[in-house]
Amino acid sequence: MLLPVQFDFITLGLGIFLYAEMHYRFKYFPFSRYFRREPEILADTPFRLDPGKPLPVLILVKDADKYPIILSSIDIELISKKGNRKNFKYKKDVEINDRWWYETIFLDVDVHSGLCKINVVFTYEINGKIKSCINHNLKTSPEKPLSVFISNDPLPGVDKGWHWGDLHYHSSYTEDFVEFGAPLEATQLSAKALGLSFVCITDHSYDIDNLPGSWWSKDINLTKWKDFLKEVNELNKPEKPVLLPGEELTTSNSDNKNVHALVLNHPEFLPGSGDSAEKWFHTKTELSIKNIIKIKKENTLIIASHPREPFSILERLFLNRDTWHQTDLELNGLNGFEILNGHFNDGFYKGLDYWIDILLKKQKSFIYAGNDAHGNFNRFRQIKIPMVTTWDNLNHLFGKCRTGILLDGSPNIDSIIQSLKQGKCVISDGPLLSLIAENDTESVTLGDTINGSNIRIKIGNDSTVEFGELKEVTLYLGNFRTAKETVVFAHRFDLNTYSETLDFSYNFNGISGYIRGKLVSTIDERDHYCYTNPIWVNYS
Repeated sequence: MLLPVQFDFITLGLGIFLYAEMHYRFKYFPFSRYFRREPEILADTPFRLDPGKPLPVLILVKDADKYPIILSSIDIELISKKGNRKNFKYKKDVEINDRWWYETIFLDVDVHSGLCKINVVFTYEINGKIKSCINHNLKTSPEKPLSVFISNDPLPGVDKGWHWGDLHYHSSYTEDFVEFGAPLEATQLSAKALGLSFVCITDHSYDIDNLPGSWWSKDINLTKWKDFLKEVNELNKPEKPVLLPGEELTTSNSDNKNVHALVLNHPEFLPGSGDSAEKWFHTKTELSIKNIIKIKKENTLIIASHPREPFSILERLFLNRDTWHQTDLELNGLNGFEILNGHFNDGFYKGLDYWIDILLKKQKSFIYAGNDAHGNFNRFRQIKIPMVTTWDNLNHLFGKCRTGILLDGSPNIDSIIQSLKQGKCVISDGPLLSLIAENDTESVTLGDTINGSNIRIKIGNDSTVEFGELKEVTLYLGNFRTAKETVVFAHRFDLNTYSETLDFSYNFNGISGYIRGKLVSTIDERDHYCYTNPIWVNYS
């Protein structure tokens, strides 16, 4: 079935996340440089590997129900940092004619730490012809090796009660005419290899209410949503990363334009189709931000998704897309903002400024980090010019930008929700900054409130060789009386320092406000960052 003509115009202006769906073509101009009469074939691996764990390699074949193949063999070459090579050969001879087919191969890496390269060579038969491809068969996208950092160290802070997760991720339940994500089981295996404790699965509201196998037909029985919840429940077993169910909901802002919200742990599906492009000029979505805040359940989180990311003119015109406005972000009942989305860009810094303005208005709100990855364990491939070119980069990788939460005991859905809700968390693409505030009678951490004037703050700074030596740490005081932020503590570390605890005392005489921090580590002239949520201070 061909899509309506409106897609011909709308898709021309969009930045599309991948894995790329390569079988859609325009109705009246069926040209596509990356269309193939083959299923999508790809290999994917996490971009880093925790110490002592096998490396999972996802083998994914999609749309073989349209284009059946015989997968003859898989040859994997691993090239270590020192140039040593290891080869793994798998004879398959498996007939594949399913819409979704996947398998995870585990490699015993057993190489020295550092960056290694991986090439996966597929040999397959289609229509009686023997073909091969390296890592993927997406035309116009280069056959670059997969890169994995083999780490000698776990993620910072895991030995101190910290747990890391990705707050914004799309699985295979996100599937439409331009993109699809990875299967949940493969995602959970990749998360474990990465060192993550939890993943928030936030599939598009306008995809998850479609009939299974359809790009645009709605399902009044919500089969995909029910299957999604069932699969999440079946996969959430002890010793495995927690999959936290949610959706990325298209909702309307104060100007009645479409924005996205992360809705985590809501027991019922919430509809949002305003920017789905599934109907001609249908851009009015079902629920406003005020609506979803009003109907959310007690253990549900509502988070502004990439609130200040810019959009193209065509997205604004044809999909009614917009950014979150200050009045939207100040709504009571909104838990916070996912200001870190895949990388530290202008959208992040604009979101940070908005958050600070809201904090200085005495409103408790928190920041979170995710990647908006659609699969994309190792490389982010994107349609650059629809039907013409693709390109790839190393942003928006699953687990690259993380939310760290402080927990007592093992994580579960309830404890993760509570830590996020209370702001006991940091955002980072590398190091960990932890803050503890004390007076003579109490000790509190991020998200808490402490009373008094003479406050002592313990500053925990942790990094690893992977993320570089500690560079500098800064504490900011938000003063409610002056409605300004100032730097109250700054420290530059000695060379080759990877972990250090600092003590800082401050007299809050006459000041009520908050303290928050930023830590920077550096490796090979590249900086990594950690930003904390605040500790509030009541002067008495």
